[in-house]
Amino acid sequence: MLLFHKQLFSLRLPASPVIFSLRRALLSTSAATDAPPAPFAVDDYLVTTCGLTPEQALKAAKHVSHCKSTSNAESVLAYLAGPTLRFSKADIAHIVARDPRILNCSVDDTLKARVAILRGYGLSEDHVRTFLRMTPGVFRSVSIQEKLGFWLPFLGSPEKFIRILKGNYYLLTSDLERVVKPNIAVLRESGVSAADIAKMCVPNSRLLTSSPKTLMSILERADKLGVPRGSLMFRQAVTTTTSLGVETMAAKLKLFEEILGWSEAEVAKVVRMNPTVLRISGEKLRRVKEFLTKVVGVDTRYILTRPSILMYSLECRLVPRTLRDEGAPGERIDSERSELLPDGHG
Repeated sequence: MLLFHKQLFSLRLPASPVIFSLRRALLSTSAATDAPPAPFAVDDYLVTTCGLTPEQALKAAKHVSHCKSTSNAESVLAYLAGPTLRFSKADIAHIVARDPRILNCSVDDTLKARVAILRGYGLSEDHVRTFLRMTPGVFRSVSIQEKLGFWLPFLGSPEKFIRILKGNYYLLTSDLERVVKPNIAVLRESGVSAADIAKMCVPNSRLLTSSPKTLMSILERADKLGVPRGSLMFRQAVTTTTSLGVETMAAKLKLFEEILGWSEAEVAKVVRMNPTVLRISGEKLRRVKEFLTKVVGVDTRYILTRPSILMYSLECRLVPRTLRDEGAPGERIDSERSELLPDGHG
């Protein structure tokens, strides 16, 4: 067409209305053919079609601004909402806001392939949905087969894997050979069995995904609590010191001395008996101490020999049991089934 245009305009044709009309028509056709397509309004699309807020769209737009049309994004959205994943509009907005690059993915080569991998490792449809909703970037960009092949057998079930993943997606980004496996080796050398390490991962998954240097610091703090490595309580000591820094742990130990009137040696003895008491907040410690000494009528020496009582829920266990013992009507507690509730429940 372009060659034809040049040839036509190079001809010395006589001036006439017909020739002028033909040239104008050809110029108009050429301009329409060479014009770029209408620009893709990314911000508007992210808001009106994907459900993002204007603020979210502003942040996300740079990751999809190179798109010239909505065709691929439409395919991705259709797959997310389709019968395989069944995401709601709110879920899709959440996923796109967290990882707008997912709109650039190939449905067949990336999304469907990743779903097939997860299902092949025993994850249910709900597990896959949870996985994608929590970590869309990991789902899209990381080769997950090696990580799944390690973590699922180690943890023992897809349920535990998903439960941990909810609080720590570094499970899928940490280097297995340089971080995770060396950390496991150190814990094994400290007398913790593989089964116990897996149990410790559920509430404290960062124990294995932190740097080996960080893990050594955690173990050193556990040693300072006086709990021998390899003992039954050492696992609890490690779990406790994972969540407590040096200054926080020192402050907690001092708090026990001040509130309960114990000596430093007595506090150390209690912590060796049950390291998890250090997870109790100062407010709860005061409330339980006040209840036990002023309502129940025991002194702090009684608590000293039974430190686990400090971890009981005040509202769910201590008060109802006291009422039962006093013979209050309608108050019955099965002492064998009563649970030790963690700090924060009363």
